[in-house]
Amino acid sequence: MKLNIKFQTMGIRTFLKEYRPLVFWLVWGICMSFWFGLTTRNYQTSFAIFMGFGIYLGLVIQFVKVKRYRAVALCICLAVAIIIVWKPVVSLFQVNTNRKISRQFLVDDVRQMASILESTHPDPYFNGGGKIAFHRRMQNLIRTIPEEGLTKTEFYRHLCPFIAAVGDGHTALWELYRLNSQSPGGIPLYFQIVEDFFYVAGVIDSAHQHLIGSKLVSVENVPIDELLKRQARIKGCDNEYQLMRNLGYDRSLWHKKKMEHLLPEWNGDSIHVVLMNTEGNEIELSFQPNKIGRDQMITASNSVNLPSTEKSNYVYRFMDEEKKTALLLIENMYTYRESFEMEIALKGSRRKGLANHLYQKYNDKSPPVKYKNVVAGIPSATELCRELVQVMKENQTENLIIDLRRNQGGNAFISTIFFYFFCGKEALISFSDKRSIFVKKYSPLFWKQYPARNIDDINKHQPIKLTGDDYDFSGYPEPGDNLTREESIRIIEDEASMAPTFWEEYQSEKYSGYYRPKNILILCSPITTSSGYAFMYDHWAAGGKVVGIPSSQAGNNFGA
Repeated sequence: MKLNIKFQTMGIRTFLKEYRPLVFWLVWGICMSFWFGLTTRNYQTSFAIFMGFGIYLGLVIQFVKVKRYRAVALCICLAVAIIIVWKPVVSLFQVNTNRKISRQFLVDDVRQMASILESTHPDPYFNGGGKIAFHRRMQNLIRTIPEEGLTKTEFYRHLCPFIAAVGDGHTALWELYRLNSQSPGGIPLYFQIVEDFFYVAGVIDSAHQHLIGSKLVSVENVPIDELLKRQARIKGCDNEYQLMRNLGYDRSLWHKKKMEHLLPEWNGDSIHVVLMNTEGNEIELSFQPNKIGRDQMITASNSVNLPSTEKSNYVYRFMDEEKKTALLLIENMYTYRESFEMEIALKGSRRKGLANHLYQKYNDKSPPVKYKNVVAGIPSATELCRELVQVMKENQTENLIIDLRRNQGGNAFISTIFFYFFCGKEALISFSDKRSIFVKKYSPLFWKQYPARNIDDINKHQPIKLTGDDYDFSGYPEPGDNLTREESIRIIEDEASMAPTFWEEYQSEKYSGYYRPKNILILCSPITTSSGYAFMYDHWAAGGKVVGIPSSQAGNNFGA
């Protein structure tokens, strides 16, 4: 037997030696496919390109012995490689040198962008006049690209109205501007919203402190109504509060780069602003561009001290000595442990950098090598809520204020966790028909983002066989129908089982419906969006009361 193994080993060595070029290029193709697939999260394209080159080069070098034929074959390979890479290389050079990008490249980009929208967005036509109007806008976008092309910044601004016309706040281009937080360069006033107007909520110069509370009338002689119309052509919105948020909270007037986009007539020097003070009198002011960061901003005094978020974005404190009123801050929906656990289950690795940062921030030490240990060191929503309901029950707390005013969303599963502790497993199951509704749109980008999911597993619970670019209505019963108990349990447990920290508690039912205060008040603002809105909606539907400025998320619009 040992002799046989020896001969087999010698046979493998002989094969590898004889076919070394072929084996080398095949291994090269596999390695490059894996590397670029991991980098771009597109294994299919990477495999097709690099394995194609690997097989071709391996066969040519291994079997083509005539130098002339081999040279011709290698030239063909080089020509194909140039055809594949010349466009991205040339356009990358044009972008990085701030030169005008060739018109044909931009035309191809517009068509690719429209194709991505049509394949990925559930309904990119709904708010923009229909499918024909969508394509008319796309063709007008192409038609108005100058023959000499556009720079990267010009092209970004050229695209914005088209994307904004889709009409939802989750569909936008990433801003290309590098914003300087310590020298923003815009108006040295911070605006927020009350009802339907902007007011000065903060200043960076104590000499302007008397302006706090004043209404904004115009900037550079452009009235506020026109500013909002211009903002609507820069970024899509769900409702008027999201439009106002984009202009105010998201600081289109705070940063110079954003102001230049909003106000092309502004020369970049002093900024002319008209305010209306609390007595109803208009004040004309001329400001120099702001060179001080928000960390030095002066705001109105606040009688309530919020709990520190230095060690977690999910914290609470009692407002009174008798502990009858608790204040809970939920600053976002994406930095709690369970959200990272779910990404592990879905084979997602997009947030490892964030996980390491959070671990180091909250534990004051370097993150461990194993990613699961990193995640285990991130604050848990399950552990927080268990502690909260225990201490509230012990003190018979009557009021819980949940502050979502800075919550821009993330993973809505934290809403399920809190519902379980407040109301119990059975209430969670029966409440499934009243919660926020999610209809998934499958697409190539969906499968790219969630590699652990596949259509065959999804089809196990479908009344019809879905395709890879279908809509999934499994959590959305027909009008007049309700989900069966079995369906509700499956939907809840399919999700809960991906988060081990909560799943252990859910199975034990030890703290199921452990305590719910008599009154739950939910604070919101225009920043309360996406999954932050879903949390607010779910707990409002369960009997809570919402207080604050309306959310900029429309409940019947698109998310994620």
